[in-house]
Amino acid sequence: MIDIADRLTATHREVRAAETAEFGLVLRRRFPAPPATVWAALTDADRLARWFAPVTGDLRADGTFDVANQVAGTVLECTAPHLFTVTWGGDNVVVTVRMAPDDRGDTVVELVHTGIERDGAVRHGPGWDVAIAGLERFLADDVKPEPAAWRASTEVQTFAQHSVSAWVKATEVSGVATAEELTDAVRDCLRRLAPDLTGPAA
Repeated sequence: MIDIADRLTATHREVRAAETAEFGLVLRRRFPAPPATVWAALTDADRLARWFAPVTGDLRADGTFDVANQVAGTVLECTAPHLFTVTWGGDNVVVTVRMAPDDRGDTVVELVHTGIERDGAVRHGPGWDVAIAGLERFLADDVKPEPAAWRASTEVQTFAQHSVSAWVKATEVSGVATAEELTDAVRDCLRRLAPDLTGPAA
């Protein structure tokens, strides 16, 4: 069961504007597990398939990979258990995941997705929120139903709706774009992540 309020408030969301025309998003979340455990969940193909999606290829530095029905990329950095950087569907689009233990031995995970468009935080951020919820579920050994069925559940689609609103707010706060400028991104994201809860286009 997803505690939507907890996940919305426990995750830090930030939208960044670069000096160029590119933008980025940042998510930060604490997990009650040591860095080595979180690292394995993020970089082992068998584990990834149990909470994220099937991944093929070589998840080592300079290796290439393919996420089923999503994107392909190249591993730019891979330093266990702290840093994992990949291209994400294009050479200029980069996802960096950093992990560090806190004073309780838990792991703080920071995901930075750069090279996205002005409204990219709304287009991509909710998908990462759902992924982080899936990772949390996996680390708690709650792996049924399988990831695709879990993401299609009403519970997760409802969470995605709230996540979209949270990313709209984060984008407005950053000054990168207004809510009005994000209308198309909101519509597209909801169609992908909450199709059963999104009305047909007018």
